[in-house]
Amino acid sequence: MKKSNVFFLSILLMASLFSISHSFTLWGYTIDRVSIRGVVYCSLDGDPSAPPVSNATVYIECPGCSNSTLAQAVTNAVGVFTLVINPAYTPLVNPSKCEIKANLPTNSCFIYPPGGVLRASVNDLVSISLQNLIVIATYAATTFLSSS
Repeated sequence: MKKSNVFFLSILLMASLFSISHSFTLWGYTIDRVSIRGVVYCSLDGDPSAPPVSNATVYIECPGCSNSTLAQAVTNAVGVFTLVINPAYTPLVNPSKCEIKANLPTNSCFIYPPGGVLRASVNDLVSISLQNLIVIATYAATTFLSSS
């Protein structure tokens, strides 16, 4: 019986260390969620006076992550999207190395970027907030551009 208790305790210890090792910390805060917000415009060069794109699928990919798409969202009527990532389940090491892509729907934007997608990156940290005991780091996306 003692052997099984020691085995069980060692499994619990390893599990607790595993969750600690995958935490994301900024300025001493353990981050529970990463939120990335931006706007997609119907423009190859990121012109903010271009009309916004609604119903565009936006997703984020980071090099070295086992899951190629970490989060996905759809733009609203004014082109705004929010990608939400839980760093406890995702090895998001450095958001600045990630790439945000937008697939443009043909019914709301009549431009055709090479490769079919516009690309942006993660910009600076905007804020760290506490909502319902969840610490959220919010980043802004850069302007979406054609990859050419």
